[in-house]
Amino acid sequence: MLISAGLPAAIAGLAVLVLWLGTGGLSSDAASPATPAAATPRITPGTRPPDIPIAKVGLVSLRLPVDRNRLTAIAFHPVDNPQAVEMEPDGSLDQHQAPRNGRPGPERGAIDVGAAAQTPVYSPVDGTVAGVGAYVVQGRLQGSQLTIKPIQANGYAVMITHIEDRPDHPLPSVGTSVTAGVTVLGQVRDFVGVKQELAQFTSDSGNHVQIEVIRTPIQ
Repeated sequence: MLISAGLPAAIAGLAVLVLWLGTGGLSSDAASPATPAAATPRITPGTRPPDIPIAKVGLVSLRLPVDRNRLTAIAFHPVDNPQAVEMEPDGSLDQHQAPRNGRPGPERGAIDVGAAAQTPVYSPVDGTVAGVGAYVVQGRLQGSQLTIKPIQANGYAVMITHIEDRPDHPLPSVGTSVTAGVTVLGQVRDFVGVKQELAQFTSDSGNHVQIEVIRTPIQ
């Protein structure tokens, strides 16, 4: 009789305990606040590039022209320009060498600095804008070409192509003074549908800004 009389009360007590545990009783997970997920760093397209050298010709030192966080690859390649001067790799960033593929001119006559389309492009040298013109590829307009006369040395000019106007920032005009890593020249043009050589070193389409150093008459 004592056993049968106490059984309903025991069952009722067990039911209360199960219900209490189901609502979070003695649960360390429920008592601890949820740990927020780590925020993904936001890449700001307008961040100025650090002062990092990438190549040089005599006294002309070329600096990284895009945000380091937006950089995809750097590669030298020959260029069909009789005025082009052989560049010397400089700095600590990884650099590639594209095959000649029958192209004339210096093996390191140009350097491609990869970044996504619309990435701001900053001047790679201190100097003065000496020319602004159209950049034409196979009869098609493909953005603009800027020529800068560096202050480091006479007899050289720096040519920058594969760029275009930014919506809020037009290309600098001839005579404008520019500072490496500070003055915005434009933005990386999107070469949609064009097979780009730099793509062999990147995981994207290979959009980039191209830089050459050419010889000019000493003035």
